Amino acid sequence: MNFSLPNSIRLKEVLQWDFFSVLLVVLLFFRILVDRSGLGAAVGLALLGGFFLLLLFKLRIPKYLLFYTGFFFLLIGYAFFNAVYLHNQPFFSIRGVVRYFSYFAVFILAYYSKVSFRQIFMLYTLVVLLESILAVFQFIFLGMERPSGTFINSNHFSYFLVPYFAILLIVYRLYFFSFLVFLFSAFLGGMGGVISLLLVLFLFMLRYARRWQKILAIFVFPFFLAGAAFLMQNRIRELTDVTSITERLAENQAGGGSSLVWRIVTWKLMYDELVAKDGLYTGMGLEFASLASPYFLESSIREPHNDYIRVLLEFGLFGLIMFLFALYYALSRMRKASIKHNSNTYFAIYAALAAIFLGMIVGNIVVLNTLWWLLLAIIAIKHKEEKLKKTDV
Repeated sequence: MNFSLPNSIRLKEVLQWDFFSVLLVVLLFFRILVDRSGLGAAVGLALLGGFFLLLLFKLRIPKYLLFYTGFFFLLIGYAFFNAVYLHNQPFFSIRGVVRYFSYFAVFILAYYSKVSFRQIFMLYTLVVLLESILAVFQFIFLGMERPSGTFINSNHFSYFLVPYFAILLIVYRLYFFSFLVFLFSAFLGGMGGVISLLLVLFLFMLRYARRWQKILAIFVFPFFLAGAAFLMQNRIRELTDVTSITERLAENQAGGGSSLVWRIVTWKLMYDELVAKDGLYTGMGLEFASLASPYFLESSIREPHNDYIRVLLEFGLFGLIMFLFALYYALSRMRKASIKHNSNTYFAIYAALAAIFLGMIVGNIVVLNTLWWLLLAIIAIKHKEEKLKKTDV
């Protein structure tokens, strides 16, 4: 599959879009632009409004899909009522319900849209270009050490680049541009994002590279590391205080130090508080781990920066087990689909998901709407196109 920027807009393809296809593309684009403004909830409600209109006028959700997603909705509902019953905060916990339900809604909207994989990737490319230009402007003219475009912070931008890097590298084989994306992620300063990209690169080499390419990679790989080390030298210097972890854990000192150190201490404090409040098995309710929540943890001034800890805090041990199973199931299905259809696109999605799940150890990714809306739309559109191929045969 060759990829190139079109010389002109293909109006015939765009004119085939219906209202819901246009709505999907507009909201995906707009959601990223308003990430910092606090209007994300309004865009989410607009998405849900479009989803309910789709159900009302155009389709009914298949029973098998309702069955498989039933566990997801039951878990979200349980965490919501847990928050309401224990903390009497029904209004704020609705925020989490809207967020997670929007993930389901965007998948359905994308699946029944007339947007193609190529078109959604063109949108992705446009967003990355615009955000990159803005980030460079912020760094040069505004003096921001870690620019983030319109994203809330640079870590969010870094993780947003992971699926784009995977598709660019594995589907379109644009190695030079992939290398530029990798360097740009390092420029943003997100260490978790860079490690995620390295995992994508490793999976690509493991699956597609021939013997001579693997030998060549031994010589090329140091350039990736050298480029990342140069752009992230300040972040690397921070790691020199890892020897103080034992002392900080003993003193419950979460503030200050490198990002890795305060993360580890914060995880311990959050877990200790969860156990002290008898919430290990039941969880403390939806949005308990959100810094903006009125019933946020007393033991920390930061969000978890670890999605597995977040799920444990909000959904309990049973919820964490369900979450881990869902991650395993998603990876397994994508890997099998890539083999069954001999599809490099499915493998790119598999590599991106594996990298994101790795990044969840140190990041707040599960609540990153800007990433999941676009990634779930890509997965849905790819799945739709594969089913259309079967019917055409």
